[in-house]
Amino acid sequence: MDSSENDFSNNLIRHLTLVGEQEGVVKRLDGFDKSRHTVPRFASDRAQQFLARLAEPELVEWGEELFAAYREAMEYRRKDITLSVENGVARIASKDFALERRYSLIEDSPDSYRFETELMDASGLELLEHEPFNQSTGSLFERMRCVFKREISVEDVVDGIEDAKESDLSVDYPSTCESCDVRIAGQNAVFRFDAATLEIRYPSFGMPRQLIEAYRAMANALASVDVVGDLVRIG
Repeated sequence: MDSSENDFSNNLIRHLTLVGEQEGVVKRLDGFDKSRHTVPRFASDRAQQFLARLAEPELVEWGEELFAAYREAMEYRRKDITLSVENGVARIASKDFALERRYSLIEDSPDSYRFETELMDASGLELLEHEPFNQSTGSLFERMRCVFKREISVEDVVDGIEDAKESDLSVDYPSTCESCDVRIAGQNAVFRFDAATLEIRYPSFGMPRQLIEAYRAMANALASVDVVGDLVRIG
């Protein structure tokens, strides 16, 4: 897909990823046999390997379903897309994007696991807003992570929002100003800035285009704030 007009080269965002995270209980995985298996007591390497074996059938099923959906919707040929499943990770890699689902034990509760789904290396906004791509992907994501091309000053972000005195904006931050959380009246998302990244946390799971739409609404609300306007512009 040609997305040369919608890349991120003309702003301060180097790249963005979409992330969704869910949790489950190890003994409820289909491959868990109560007569032979015991739930992990520690999140050791061996226990992680055990989880990977249990999760593999689910990862294969999930990956194959999406692989087929993308091939049809995006008209991919054999060389355009691949699927691999290994060590608790399913990865779909195409000429336009990469999508991973990763299973891992929860450190302080090793009888449970989390699986994180991440969309990365998108060719541009045109892809993320492309309807066939969205229908194939589904509602997998609750966060958007943006990595800046250079470090920013969180203090400048805070000062810019406080100086703007916009009634729709509020900002919270610790005394160290290592990060700050920005909220906009009428929106449920939280926008967390630190020196290297911006993470937008949404209240529910959505398709890529839905997260981009919410991001654009946020960017418009912050456009007039000095410093911040340039940070959040994505095209």
